[in-house]
Amino acid sequence: MNLVFVLGTAGCGKSTFTAKFTSFLEQNREDVMAVNLDPGSMILPYAANVDVREYIKVEDLMEEYGLGPNGGLMLAHDMMAGIVQELSNDIEDFTPDICIVDTPGQMELFAFRDIGAQIARELTDAEKGVIYLFDGVFCRDPLNYVMNMFLASAINTRFLLPQFQVISKTDLLAEGELEDIVGWAEDPYLLEEAIDARLTGMNRMISQDMIEVIERLGVEFSPIPVSSSTNEGFNELYADLMRVFTDGGKFTP
Repeated sequence: MNLVFVLGTAGCGKSTFTAKFTSFLEQNREDVMAVNLDPGSMILPYAANVDVREYIKVEDLMEEYGLGPNGGLMLAHDMMAGIVQELSNDIEDFTPDICIVDTPGQMELFAFRDIGAQIARELTDAEKGVIYLFDGVFCRDPLNYVMNMFLASAINTRFLLPQFQVISKTDLLAEGELEDIVGWAEDPYLLEEAIDARLTGMNRMISQDMIEVIERLGVEFSPIPVSSSTNEGFNELYADLMRVFTDGGKFTP
């Protein structure tokens, strides 16, 4: 079994991606399932085979403990540490070959608190990886693109799992905008030129400083342009996942 966590900033399209990519894998005759790890989700665009909300719901905690939305989210995520085994058992009952795991909308609660790393370690004994979504609309600005590189690098350091980067929402980008983002990934000098040309003052300095840190961390960036509306890029991502996890073969024989 292989387990892939979908991470990215709030609003980058994690749940929609999970829904569409799971459906794509099903169409390719893979034994795949979707897992929801967001206890604050109200509506999901997919039928979660395993859903943390069966054990923990943010709205219930808010009512029981008199908490606001942020307090309820933090308590819910901390409580997830106590149900990792139950979630593992639920996943293993389905015996999938590949499992796409939708993570909380507020990425920092999962990625940068101890619970996220714990779940990554303990949620079944499957081989694991991370798909990191670069919000394509957000990343049209070079500062925001560099910030996502920085976050992806931090997640790589935190989880120490194979990472697959995706540029989401490409159907909302003009052709030139997508070319810019892809070019920044392929040629660091193009990114430096964009920073010099389009950023000033503190924003330029912050971008340059973050790039230095990113280079020291040594994470390679080659994000795949993907649209959950058109399935653009899904074949390329699928091929990358197979290359890393199955030496190029299908997950389901």
